[in-house]
Amino acid sequence: MISKQKFIRIAFIVCTSMAAGFILGKLLVAKTVSGSTAISFFITQPLYMYSAINNKLYSNNPVERLTGYCALYELHIIDQPFLFERYKQEENIASKRVILNILALYSGKELLHFFDEVYDLSDKTLKKQMVKIVKHHYPEKLDSFAQKHKVDAQWIHTD
Repeated sequence: MISKQKFIRIAFIVCTSMAAGFILGKLLVAKTVSGSTAISFFITQPLYMYSAINNKLYSNNPVERLTGYCALYELHIIDQPFLFERYKQEENIASKRVILNILALYSGKELLHFFDEVYDLSDKTLKKQMVKIVKHHYPEKLDSFAQKHKVDAQWIHTD
């Protein structure tokens, strides 16, 4: 059985902790809502960035989408399946080039498979971009890639 003194100490600690937590909780919520504490920045800023980028990526305006892709590039956010699908859907060449640059940040074998899939469907500018990426990230695969897709020799030897 617990002695009377121990019970009083435990009850005092529990009551004091609850009161302190209640007061600090009220103060923290009030400061966070008013924006007068740094913690509100850490709570709201990532959500704001996510929603801003998301709004740009799903915009009908090609310049807004390009801005969203550039934000992904700057933040090194690489979601390969999303970017693979977006490359196929995108009509703007500038956006496609930015998507290729984002994908080049992460060089994996999936990227080579993706290039194999979309190379023949791409225009000359995008093909050159893909050759540069393969040359930079996969120098050992460049010859087979060039033969497979009948790459212009000038593209391989220019930087």
